[in-house]
Amino acid sequence: MDPRVTAVEADAALGAPAHLVPRGGFDGSMITYNCWDISPAWRDQLAEGGRLVMPLEMGGYTRAIAFERRGEVLHARRFTYCGFVRDQGQQARPAPVVPLLDGALTLRFDDGPAADAQGLEEAMRGGRHEAATGVTMRAKNSYFGSLQLYAATTLGEGFCRLAAHQESAEQATGIAKGSDAPAIIGEASLAYLIYVQTKDGDHRDDREWEWFAYAFGEQGPALAEKLVATVQAWDRHIRAEANDQHADPVLTIHPAGTPDDALPAGDVLSKHHCRLVFRWPGT
Repeated sequence: MDPRVTAVEADAALGAPAHLVPRGGFDGSMITYNCWDISPAWRDQLAEGGRLVMPLEMGGYTRAIAFERRGEVLHARRFTYCGFVRDQGQQARPAPVVPLLDGALTLRFDDGPAADAQGLEEAMRGGRHEAATGVTMRAKNSYFGSLQLYAATTLGEGFCRLAAHQESAEQATGIAKGSDAPAIIGEASLAYLIYVQTKDGDHRDDREWEWFAYAFGEQGPALAEKLVATVQAWDRHIRAEANDQHADPVLTIHPAGTPDDALPAGDVLSKHHCRLVFRWPGT
């Protein structure tokens, strides 16, 4: 083993042992597993201006983000798509899941507690409301990861993911078995985003898909319109022709105890150890 390398077997969320932390902190740290939260030790052991690179889950969607420490606040400098194994130990957080229709569907709440789904199954056995967004995509620019993250961080309370686990669920929802969709729930009501092929062609690049909001329940139409507005705002301010050029938000990470009036303007996502503030273009 390289004598310059020290290996420590411990819970990574606790940070490095104090005797290994250099005076003034580390210039950089890298976390190599999916993290639901950001350990305070990772920030505290960074030098001022030091970089923390980690895969962070936000609303169930993961991005590798390079953060720079400025006092008690971490500032995001760069986002990259990624996927790693989930966290374990003290920082692990199993996401609350609510089964529907005998397990054919589940609602997954990756941030915050599970919302009340009472009456939702009955609503889903009724008629389905559909609302077109007018936002289309072709195969060459079909990547929509930025839309998922935008929806997860701007829709607020009630956001979840609707996942299909049986083929029967596809008939009711249009979601293929093994897939999920960004969703929002209300009182005995649900709306979610799905894309539908609206133009065929001999070549894949000639085909076209449009985003729709599907909904169930009395509040379904209003929830669907909220999703339609979200997709249209994403299309105006975030989306780009090249998949790797979609706009990223300005993101800052604040300690968990930071009061609302001390946070910058933006959409807030609170976790156990920190509060995330997103400021997307156009908001």
